[in-house]
Amino acid sequence: MLIVATIGEAGEAELAGAVDAESAAEPEFRWERSHTFALVVLCLALLLDTVDITIVNVALPTLQRDLHFSQAGLSWVVNAYVVLFGGFLLLGGRTGDVVGRKKVFLAGTAVFTAASLAAGLAQNSTTLVVARGAQGIAGAFIAAMTLAILVTTFPEGKARTKAMAIWGTTAGFAGALGVLGGGLLMSGPGWRWIFLINLPVCAFILIAAVKYLLPDGPGGHHRSFDIIGAITVTGGVTLLAYGFVQTDTHDWGSGRTLGLLGGAAVILIYFVAHELYVTKEPLFSFSLLRNKAVAGANAVQALFATSMWLLFFFFTLFEQQVLGYSALKTGLSYLPFTLVIVLAAGFGPKLLPYLGTRVVVIAGSLIAAVGLWMFSRISEDSGLWAGLILPSVIYSFGFSILYIPINVAAVSGVPAEQTGVASALLNVSRQVLGAIGFAIVASIATDRTNNKLAAGHKAGDALVSGFRLGFGIAAAVVVAAAVAALLLFREDGRVPRGAKAGAGAPQENATV
Repeated sequence: MLIVATIGEAGEAELAGAVDAESAAEPEFRWERSHTFALVVLCLALLLDTVDITIVNVALPTLQRDLHFSQAGLSWVVNAYVVLFGGFLLLGGRTGDVVGRKKVFLAGTAVFTAASLAAGLAQNSTTLVVARGAQGIAGAFIAAMTLAILVTTFPEGKARTKAMAIWGTTAGFAGALGVLGGGLLMSGPGWRWIFLINLPVCAFILIAAVKYLLPDGPGGHHRSFDIIGAITVTGGVTLLAYGFVQTDTHDWGSGRTLGLLGGAAVILIYFVAHELYVTKEPLFSFSLLRNKAVAGANAVQALFATSMWLLFFFFTLFEQQVLGYSALKTGLSYLPFTLVIVLAAGFGPKLLPYLGTRVVVIAGSLIAAVGLWMFSRISEDSGLWAGLILPSVIYSFGFSILYIPINVAAVSGVPAEQTGVASALLNVSRQVLGAIGFAIVASIATDRTNNKLAAGHKAGDALVSGFRLGFGIAAAVVVAAAVAALLLFREDGRVPRGAKAGAGAPQENATV
């Protein structure tokens, strides 16, 4: 497996050596073999969560034929996972902080395993959609725990930065790996193995997690659970995500869409009021957002997630609908994108001590924007390498520079008992806000295509026009991420050599 190979061949020795070299600065921590296996477990879990969002895309036509999906129902193979994943993230994060992160991680992985088996054996569309929903709920609990467990396993300093570099690399290439893996599996054993391939991976995660993840009790003394807050935020975010993702089949001005979004707004407003003025043990502490590093990390995450969802969507459709690529060729075209993220992910952490988070994130955003702008110039005559691979590589290089720094910033200065919620918040920004941004821009691009078709343009020309507009907006979204970094991250984010902030350090002492 890619993660095991990455850490096994180069990671363990490099990481252990890096920590030993700074033993004087961090005498209380020594990188052991158990830490390597713990990191493998967390990376694989994150990989599964993210891959399962994108891996099904290339299988949708086959699923529609084999399980007799309607056109509207087919979208729920993706939406059931995305909507429930986003809806249950904050609940998953708080559950880990209260009940214990290892327990929640193991329970989530067990449910994810069972749901993957059910999806792989599904004989009808209803079973598959229900199984995908169960995967999404379980995935939310797993995703909320991966960063929280990593932060509590590896102390702040070089060890945590190295661990987050590998973990962040996994998150960075997972989406593209899903498209690639889906294409390969569809060209081989078939669509059922898109889900069944999870089983041996989940089995390894469960066995290794029991042995190598540190026992973890509730954070601090906060053992109470805000039931009303849990119900309202889960229901509100789920309705919000559903309201946006169903706009591919219902107009923005339809009663259905307005009802869903209005209901979500009412529930979430009540949630905010309840958390601020009613409960004594809030599910989510809004004080986290007063930390500009946390706020900046989540803003950049949401904007970049929007751009990456758009990239995958338009890139895949352009290759298959305009250029006529097969699922396998489409998947293989993501390979350079994936390799660049793997190879370049370490640049960001190395630049942080010299440039600070603000400069690194701005630089990465602007580089990525160049790649998306190049995509906005595509045509039916675009060549594979100059027209598609080069822009994707430029985008992935920019993304790889900033992804790990924003994950570091997302937990900077966060008290230990709130790391689960902070981790979940970052995932909400990625999945829910990213999905909302994607739905809005995809709708605008679709309208452009439909207007061109209505005006008598050829189908290929109309599609390309919509894709170009979508890529152009995505480039603007990434520029907005650079602006967010400029406004929210500290001007001087450089880390003094050997500096080590406490887990609960105030924001002005954070490293970003």
